[in-house]
Amino acid sequence: MKKITLLFFVLGTFTISGIIACGGEEKKQVVPAEVAKEQYQCPMKCTEEIYDKPGQCSVCGMELEKITKS
Repeated sequence: MKKITLLFFVLGTFTISGIIACGGEEKKQVVPAEVAKEQYQCPMKCTEEIYDKPGQCSVCGMELEKITKS
């Protein structure tokens, strides 16, 4: 009986750990500035992240703006 209880405890722990580690949300790929052709950044500059495609800021949720090189 103790072995079965221990088995369920271990399986439960691994299951919960896997769910927490995966998070279930899609993560945006951050690309180094020198690699991406088109780059996007939050207009509020609340994060230093540079993205390779349009979307929303991971901090404030604003639409990312294309970075223009001057």
